[in-house]
Amino acid sequence: MSDKKNINENQDTMKFKVPARSVVSADQTRVYRKEDLEEAKKRAALSEANRKAVQQKNSSGTSDKSAQNQNRTFKTSSSASEPKRQQQHRAVPANETVSNRNVRPNARPAKKKKGAFGRFVRFLIGIFIALFLVYSAAALYYITKITPIENSGSYINDPDTMLYSSEVKNILVIGEDTRDNSVRGLSDSMILLSVNKKNHKLQMTSFMRDIYTEIDGYGSEKLNAAYSYGGAELLKDTIEDNFKIRIDGCMTVNFTAVAHIVDAVGGVQITVSASEANAINEILYSEVNEIMGDSPDADFLPVSDGTFMLNGKQALSYSRIRYVGDADFERTQRQRTVITQIMSRMKKINPVTFNAGITKALQYIGSDMSVTDMYILSLRLPSLLASYEPEQLRVPADGTWSYGETWDGMSIINVDFYANTEYLKNNIYLPDTQSESPEEETE
Repeated sequence: MSDKKNINENQDTMKFKVPARSVVSADQTRVYRKEDLEEAKKRAALSEANRKAVQQKNSSGTSDKSAQNQNRTFKTSSSASEPKRQQQHRAVPANETVSNRNVRPNARPAKKKKGAFGRFVRFLIGIFIALFLVYSAAALYYITKITPIENSGSYINDPDTMLYSSEVKNILVIGEDTRDNSVRGLSDSMILLSVNKKNHKLQMTSFMRDIYTEIDGYGSEKLNAAYSYGGAELLKDTIEDNFKIRIDGCMTVNFTAVAHIVDAVGGVQITVSASEANAINEILYSEVNEIMGDSPDADFLPVSDGTFMLNGKQALSYSRIRYVGDADFERTQRQRTVITQIMSRMKKINPVTFNAGITKALQYIGSDMSVTDMYILSLRLPSLLASYEPEQLRVPADGTWSYGETWDGMSIINVDFYANTEYLKNNIYLPDTQSESPEEETE
């Protein structure tokens, strides 16, 4: 009976050799019961099933990361070899505040702030480009409406003998003394606009119409006669030849154009005397209202001293006053005042009013400059209006002229041309600027 029991016990047990590195010595054996082996197999099978289920969830992208984070264990010590993610998510001791963590909580908001700033900068750049394109389109539209003035290309003056600087741009504005667009009259006003981009100055130099000078091909005449003989080209050549100053281009405007330009900027504010107000009314009655198609007594001013917002017709009449004050000398001063006020008013124009007025004016404006040159000047116009300091000059300068009379009794102004060339050089150009040719500038 005892032997039978031993046999049954031997059948229920198995003997295994324990590896030499085990805690059990190599010559020992460990006995496992059959029930233990079955239980181990079940646990192994269950573990394998769980592993496959986890792999399947990971491969389909449906694993629950929050559950993994909750079940994840962290090391309490922050050794140098600890992974960065585990260091950031390590367990925080009870006595450690959030501010003591080795984490930068503001890193992500800083990126958001930087991204918002970048979007704002891109928005501003987009606005600037859009405004530039709109401005360029409008400028080119107006420029193409200007009537081109034909230029023969002949040049009677030697560029090497004239005042010149790459920093200065000289544009001659010619006011036509004409009431009929089909007839070229005398030049009522001749104003040289000089833009000096180095010292940010805009000089307006009036050339007196009664200057007695030599006109190529026509002998000695008053300066304003050059325009009636040969148009803008001959007048420009005459000024260059006598005053040795280089002119880069010219523009012509008649009475109607001046009136529409003033209306385009919303009028000009000018202080007048009672005598000037009366003269304005007389000129309105005698010619300007008729030119503009209005009744003779339209837009009269009160005959008194005061400051008025003059409309286009009134400003035109003001600039034509000749017999109040110091005759033609004071008249050129009034013309420069009107131009200065136009420039000042352009800083705050009404786009609708400006477009209506300038569109009417452009049909009475001409230029010998190319579209490219006028477009480049138009790009500088905002800066010129905002930051350039206007100055007013007059030729002849004080102390360089005297009244005279021709053999047939015509009143003229005799001029010291050398003294006035020096006057233009010292005022329009920089004090240290010498006469230089384009070839010298290129070198």
